[in-house]
Parts: sequence; structure tokens; C-alpha cells
Amino acid sequence: MGETIQQMKTQLNDYWQKTDKNKKIKLGIISGLIIVGVFILIFFLTRPKYEVLYDNLSLKDMGQVTKKLDEMNIKWKTADDNENTILVPSEVKNKAKLELASEGLPKEGYGFVDAFNDSSWTMTDYEKKERMQYALQNELSSTISEIDGIESATVYIDEKDESAFVLEDDKKETTASVFIKKSDNKPIPVDKVTAIKNLVASSINMDESQVSVIDDSGKLLTDNGNDSNYLMTDQYDIQQNIELKINESLRRFLENVFGYGNVDVRASAKINFDSEVTKIVEFSPPIEDSEEGLIRSMEEIEETMVGGEGNIPVGVDGNPPDYEMEDGGVSRYDKASRVINNELNEINREIKRAPGQVEGITVAVLINEAALIDGEMTEEKRQEISELVTAATGLDTREVRVSSQNFNMMKEPEEEEEESNLTKWILLGAGLVSAIIGFIIYRRKKRKDEEMELEDLERALEEEIEEETRVQELDFEREESEMKTQIEEFIEKKPEAVTQLLRSWLNE
Repeated sequence: MGETIQQMKTQLNDYWQKTDKNKKIKLGIISGLIIVGVFILIFFLTRPKYEVLYDNLSLKDMGQVTKKLDEMNIKWKTADDNENTILVPSEVKNKAKLELASEGLPKEGYGFVDAFNDSSWTMTDYEKKERMQYALQNELSSTISEIDGIESATVYIDEKDESAFVLEDDKKETTASVFIKKSDNKPIPVDKVTAIKNLVASSINMDESQVSVIDDSGKLLTDNGNDSNYLMTDQYDIQQNIELKINESLRRFLENVFGYGNVDVRASAKINFDSEVTKIVEFSPPIEDSEEGLIRSMEEIEETMVGGEGNIPVGVDGNPPDYEMEDGGVSRYDKASRVINNELNEINREIKRAPGQVEGITVAVLINEAALIDGEMTEEKRQEISELVTAATGLDTREVRVSSQNFNMMKEPEEEEEESNLTKWILLGAGLVSAIIGFIIYRRKKRKDEEMELEDLERALEEEIEEETRVQELDFEREESEMKTQIEEFIEKKPEAVTQLLRSWLNE
């Protein structure tokens, strides 16, 4: 393993020594950028996400809370837009709140416990009532702030005065107002607004119509003067959405005939947002095809009188009036009555009409004359379009107006400017992409040229080494030939000495 590392180190060192100065500078810059990019990436990935721990604290609470956070070794910072708001990392937010709550911080958050602890025998009933009301406001604010989508809430209660006078015409009702700060830009749903109203109303024992809710954009979320289930703002949004859908649907429908951009449609919808309950009571005979019902009870009375008192039937009061006839005879008296109670079917119906019913719409259609045959809108064509629109809406279409005009196809200056800006951005983007592609091609070509130069250099170096080797071999052969000639000349000049030398070598 050590040899491999040493070998790699040697190869890198050799490569670095062979690299020219410009290439070394480029490699250094690229390496530096990579290292900086890695550090920036690590910084953003490991950076803690801060969330609001407490907002709008007093200076006293700010000092106590931050001191406690420092003791707990929890990082904190203040918000950029509000120095009285403390932010902590999201992963320790709940832990910090629990620890601070156990220490009774922040102390400005007045609650029921504080109200009871602060009470004393010297405190008047009015002071106790005000403290309890203040505590209730804070408790409701804290509870509403826990709802998803709400960052913070403030509750104000105006409680009615308990008057000792029974006969008082202008009695004051208890009212409440709730201010909501949203955690995002999404609107508060209607069901959550209703839940907030019910929460506040049930906590104070008051009617929910006396609770008003407003958000941080100044938008009133309740309409207590209307019994409808929809708020005024919701009613406007619903009506606008219905009209936009009708406009878009009819425009696309007619553009299939007259072409794109040759039709404009405007619809106006009348919507009833009142909730209506109708109660109907119907009576019908239980026997089919009969006008009489079942007999529940029947009472019959019959009275008859002939002559004097002796002829009065049993059960009839005596001394009935006698009517004397002309011939001296007594009149006859008859009376009969019959009471029958019939049993009938009783049907009770309760019909509830949901709010938001479309009671009728009016539609105006404008068609470009250039898209018409001969540029003229005939009465027959107008009637045909009107019938198509009435059938296409599928609603109670009360009126349809069809007209034709020459459309002004010139674009507004803002649209032209937007298109011009868009063209500039497209050209700029295309130029930037072309520059990047050209730079890449240039880099590749330059790299290929450098590789070719390196190959040529290596080839020339190898040829030079081969040439030097060949020269060295020739020099060695030349030196060997000269030495051989010198030995031969020495043998010819001094044969005895050579013989003596050979003899001594053999003896050794």
C-alpha cells in the first residue's frame, strides 16, 4: 500500500514538473473554485433554519429571555424587521419554549395563574375582573396562534357592563375583536374563521355574531350583518370565478367557428348567497282515491218533540217551548246533529336552499367583423349565435346580446414593451448559450492541440534518445576497434614480453 501511494505521489510530482506555468495557474484557479464551491454548499446545507420563538417582547423580557438562552447554549438572533422578535434554530424551538416556560418567561405573557397569584384582599372587584379579562385575552391569543397558518393573534374583549337597572333601553352587548397575523400569504379559510369565532364566543358566553376577525392585510374576515355562510370577500371571489369560467368557456366555443382572437365574451351572473329554509305541511286522505279519511270519532245527537211534556225523550231538557196552532193543536219539534272526526295523513317538509345559487346570467358577445362572411352580421346569424350561447351556458340565461365590430389588433405599449423585453432576454440567452458552446469547443480544440503537441514532443524526445543510444553504440565500437589495433601492434613489437605475460597468467 505504501509503495502504491509513493508511486502515485511520484507520478503526480513528475506530471506537475512537466506541466507548463500557464497550465499550473489554470489548475490552481479551478481547484480553488471547486474548494470554495464545496465550502459554500456545506455552509448552506448545514446552516440552521431559524424560527420565531417570541415576538414583540418588551426590553425587560428580551434581556431575561436572551440571558436564559445563553445559559442553555442555544443560538439566537433578532429578526431583521423587528428587534423585539427572537429567532432560534427550528430544531430547538420547542425545547427552548419548555425551558423558558418552566422559568416563567416571558413574564409579560399574563395568564390565569398570574391573575390568581396577583390577587390580594386589598384588590377591588373591578381590578380582579379586569385582570381576569386580560388573562382571558392572552389565553385566547395563545390558543389561536397554535392554529396552522396563523403566526400570532391578539384578542380584544369589550365586556358589557352589569347594570343594576332592569328597565334599560340601550343595553350594551359584549363584543370581541381578533387580529390575526398570517404565517404565509395564503388566505385564512372560512372554516378556520368560523372556528375562531366559535372559540371566542363560547369562551366569553356571547353570540358569535359579535366577534370580528381581521388579518394583517386589513381584510375583514367576518360579515356579522349577513346571515349567509359566505363572507363578503368570498361572495365577490365566487361571482368573479363563475363569470370568468363562463367567459372562457364561451370564448373558446365560439373561436372554433370565428377563429382565435376574433371573439370576446362578457358574462354577468346574479348569485343569491342567502340561505333559505321553507317548511311545508301537507294533509292528505289515507285512502287512495278518496276525499274522506279514516273515521277517528263520531258524535250524533237527535231531538224530537210531539205534543206536551210527556212526549219529551229521555235526556232532553224539559219545558221545551210550545207553539200553539190556529186549530188549538201543539207544534212538532225535531233536531239532529252529527260530528265526525276523520284521520288524515300529515306530511311535514323542510327544504333548505344552499347559498350561492345562480339565479340568472346576462351575456354580451362581440365578434370581429373581419371573421364574418362579407363582413356583415345578419339577423339570422345573430339569432343562431344567441341560441348557441343560451344552450352552452346551461344556466338561466336571461339576456344575450350579440354585436360585431372591427377589432383593433394593435397591441398595447405595455404588451409591446413586454414582448420587446422578452425578445431581448431570448437573444441574450441565445448569445450566452452560444458563447458557452463556443468556449467549450475552443477548450476541446485547444486540449486536442496541446495533446498533439505533447505527442509530437514525446515522439521527438524518443527519437532523440534513440539517436543518442545509436551514437553511443558507434563510439563504443570505434573505441573497441582502436584498442584491438594497439594490442596487435604491441604484440608485433614485443612478442617476448607478451609471451612472458601469457605464461604468468597461465601459471596463476
